[in-house]
Amino acid sequence: MIGRIGIRPNFWLFPVSLIVILGLASVSPAGLPGAHVAAARPPVQLSSFDIASAVPRPVEETTALSVQRDYAHAWQSLISALESNRADLLNEDFTGGARQQWAEAISLQQRNRLSRRIEDHGHHVRVTFYSPDGSAMEATDTADFDIQYYEGTRILFSEHVRTRYLVLLTPGENSWKLRILQEVPAS
Repeated sequence: MIGRIGIRPNFWLFPVSLIVILGLASVSPAGLPGAHVAAARPPVQLSSFDIASAVPRPVEETTALSVQRDYAHAWQSLISALESNRADLLNEDFTGGARQQWAEAISLQQRNRLSRRIEDHGHHVRVTFYSPDGSAMEATDTADFDIQYYEGTRILFSEHVRTRYLVLLTPGENSWKLRILQEVPAS
């Protein structure tokens, strides 16, 4: 009798564990409280034509590829940070004024119990300035978004936005970081 008691809990434990595991696997991470789901990396267009207007020095092809990759990653981080209200997600890609500006925007959202979900349809980046010593790059970005503003899980407002940004990038240890990301009026 004692032997059976020791075996029985193990016998039913496996099917119950399997059910729990399968049940958890069917829950999306976004449905879990405090979960963070990374946004897809947005498309960033930066062609040879878009870097040809840079002054006073030309942008090398490898630098342009790095900027394109890092700029897309920065937007991916920003979109995730705004949706989950986590300013710490900006640390890897933002510095200076841009880091402070977007951290304050996230703090304001948190205080008002708001968030925003951004579907990023892409960016057309054009480099206008590349410093002689390679320490700064200025660009303009024409971006296309669908934005949904939330209070908790309730959508308050949705809009389609096509806007321009002034961008200042500076090299970091292993990547380009956004120092300025400021919306500018369309010309």
